[in-house]
Amino acid sequence: MIVMKFGGTSTKDADAIRNVVDIIKSHIHKQPIIVISAIAQATNMLEKAAKLALEDKTQEANLNIDQLLNRHIRIINEIIRDFSRNRNLIEFVEISMSGLKNIIKGISILSELTPRTLDSIYCYGELLSSKIVQVALEEAGVHSQWIDTKDFMITDENFTRAHPIFSIVENRLKHIIVPLINEGIVPVTQGFIGYTLSDRRTTMGRESSDYTASIIGAALNVSDVQIWTDVDGILTADPTVVSNPKKIKSLSFEEAYELSYFGAKVLHPNTMLPAIDKNIPIHIYNSRRPQSSGTLVTTYINNEPSAVKSIAYKKDVALISVKPKRRFGQYLFWEHIHNTLNKFNIVVNLSMTSDYNYSFVIDNKNPINSIKQELEDVGIVKVCDNKGIICLVGSNITNVDNIFNRIFNVISDVKIELISSGASGSNITFVVDNEKIPETVRRIHSEFFNKINDDTVEEL
Repeated sequence: MIVMKFGGTSTKDADAIRNVVDIIKSHIHKQPIIVISAIAQATNMLEKAAKLALEDKTQEANLNIDQLLNRHIRIINEIIRDFSRNRNLIEFVEISMSGLKNIIKGISILSELTPRTLDSIYCYGELLSSKIVQVALEEAGVHSQWIDTKDFMITDENFTRAHPIFSIVENRLKHIIVPLINEGIVPVTQGFIGYTLSDRRTTMGRESSDYTASIIGAALNVSDVQIWTDVDGILTADPTVVSNPKKIKSLSFEEAYELSYFGAKVLHPNTMLPAIDKNIPIHIYNSRRPQSSGTLVTTYINNEPSAVKSIAYKKDVALISVKPKRRFGQYLFWEHIHNTLNKFNIVVNLSMTSDYNYSFVIDNKNPINSIKQELEDVGIVKVCDNKGIICLVGSNITNVDNIFNRIFNVISDVKIELISSGASGSNITFVVDNEKIPETVRRIHSEFFNKINDDTVEEL
């Protein structure tokens, strides 16, 4: 068995879905389980509709939903020729959109948009796209079955950031999926969304369909998890910033995690975690160029230091430094900071301590002012916003000869706010001004990748 996950750009229109069907058909002999994301921009449109309703702009919200409805119906009419399948599928979409409009109406009346309600809205994108792909497979002669994640992807009630209850997920998947596979049926399900034991829809975070695929793969102990997207694999840098990125042939789980955590968009950071437990390889392929070899993410067995594999970045972060007003005990000081971060459910990107100073980096979208006010109870707080993180990744990268000289010689005129290295052994990370990120990334990439001198990367 294998898991094949297709992202929103791979299912964005009728031609894209036809291509997905062809790719799945070419892998039928591997007993695939299919995970489908919402069509491109669908989740953003759903979120926009919800926020419009919150502003009492119900008419505009419904117009947004109608536009999304029409996109799905247009796809159906282009690829589903069988009359009965076509009518049933359009009815499914129309009923779903009617239910969505009822939720939108409720938001407008109550003037409230909770994470739980937001999750109930988000789920529609994946439900519709996965149903269309499943019917498209039937249209193409592939015996398939649509599976709603509510039947197996049981999570806690941490809405918009739900965590799967793996023991339940594993047990249910084995009872649902394995019999279908044994009968030669291709299961088609959704990424991103789950279900609580109290019958509520949840999501596991934006862009987390990769994570769903990995969970399913680990639960069923498949031979491979394939992530199908719109690039040839993981690249040495963001192609919108660097004009000549290379494709990375292979990465360790740790390297891939570091890259995704610090801003690379190809994989969700949590994707690696279930795969590590079962040592299941992950392949990233381009659905537009299925013949491309892609990138392999797997256990890394070579302990020798590697050169820089890739450069990731994350914009719009804030660097917060706290110096205690009085020295009443280092651990008490740290405890207050950690308690404050926990109170606001903050994910810290970087942190560093020196004597009695504590500095950390968080996303700008967090309630910076509220955090600052809490920390001012015990310390003098300095906030530097409009910052960005640049991260260089490679196994045992800090042990590479001359690595720091090579990096900082080419960016000697760039002001570095904070440097972190050595904690994981596979990244060197520093903070700069937002506007300095593109040029800084280009300079470092030129230093390490303009001449390919090893077999870890290749020209696109």
